[in-house]
Amino acid sequence: MEGSLAIIFIFGGIPAIIISLAYFKSRRIERTALIAAGKDASIFEYGKPKHYLSLKYGMLLVGLAIGVILGGVLDATTAMHEAGAYLSMVLLFGGLSLIIYYAIQKKLPKEE
Repeated sequence: MEGSLAIIFIFGGIPAIIISLAYFKSRRIERTALIAAGKDASIFEYGKPKHYLSLKYGMLLVGLAIGVILGGVLDATTAMHEAGAYLSMVLLFGGLSLIIYYAIQKKLPKEE
């Protein structure tokens, strides 16, 4: 187990670090070039933060918790396999919570 974690770190972690460093270096060079040319570097600014992100994650976690609870009920009351009961309920209620979030988000006013 420990050997496989080391391999995953070497082949996953080190390239991720190298790619992220290259990305930030090129971004800095592009910003510097824009400023030196007298142009506005506002194209690199990100949009406003999403205000309803906490609602999304809150609803997802509540859906997952309901899925775990009903997975336990399903496991105790039926002859269904334990892993299948938990997994199906967690995925079902997690997905339902995201669908409900989508419906709520469509009804909320757009902020500019």
